[in-house]
Amino acid sequence: MQRVGIIGLGKMGMPIARNLAERGFGVIGYRRSGSPELIAAGGSVAASPAEVAERADVLLSILPDAAAVQEVVCGDAGTLTTLKPGTIHIEMSTIDVDRKGRIADAVRRRGGDLLDCPISGSPGMVGPRLATTFASGDESSVDTVREILDSISGPWVYTGAFGTGAAMKYIASMLLAVHTVAAAEAMALARRSGLDLELVQHTLDNSIAASAIWKQRGPLMRQRAWLPAPGPIDTLASILGQIEDSTAAAGLETPVFTSAKTVFDKAVADGWGELDIAAVHDQISGESALDPGASS
Repeated sequence: MQRVGIIGLGKMGMPIARNLAERGFGVIGYRRSGSPELIAAGGSVAASPAEVAERADVLLSILPDAAAVQEVVCGDAGTLTTLKPGTIHIEMSTIDVDRKGRIADAVRRRGGDLLDCPISGSPGMVGPRLATTFASGDESSVDTVREILDSISGPWVYTGAFGTGAAMKYIASMLLAVHTVAAAEAMALARRSGLDLELVQHTLDNSIAASAIWKQRGPLMRQRAWLPAPGPIDTLASILGQIEDSTAAAGLETPVFTSAKTVFDKAVADGWGELDIAAVHDQISGESALDPGASS
């Protein structure tokens, strides 16, 4: 049984761990607060990232920011302290690719290989394997962990050299932001026009004007139901700044994306970060998503 060490057992990491356990992999996890959920799923818990690296055949991490990735890999109790030569590390966090590249260099100097493999999809899409992983880095290393990638969350694609996975994630997240704001504007106009919102939804669902976001988030916008959040605003907003930096470095003018990012920035500033991305409907319509009864 191949043993996969998972560092980061949060909203994305825990369903990934369950999927791997269900497919017959031994799962060893680390989270500072412990993880009874992993034990219930048949996995085991390590006391540190170093212990995960010591016990696992393949590493996987999915963490909130670059500082966390740096700490679990290069810290005093990080994976590099016990890394076995030849170990492949599937790094799934969406962080600055230059920073991730420097961490990957440190792993290579210790005889391992770190792949850039961000995931596109909300936490609720991971369990049923509807999310997409963008795998990038050394192709032979990707081939070595192919069965693990098959089991993580659904479809995956090899995008090429290290960092192209991040670029693909940026493109997916850019479209997600733009489509969400467009759907919010359309639903707000339908509401202000006095139309039957359910009729609007179903009429457009299968029309040329539809999008996956319209179909998935339109019902939440209709009902103004922001909690529980399938995809929190904070999660997407944390990536939008990276996309802005990437487009600037590429010399691109992105007026549509820039406008959409402004809407999400205001939502974060207003304290809406834990609400679903559909709540930007209220940014546009002038309502308050935090009003009692505005979410369910």
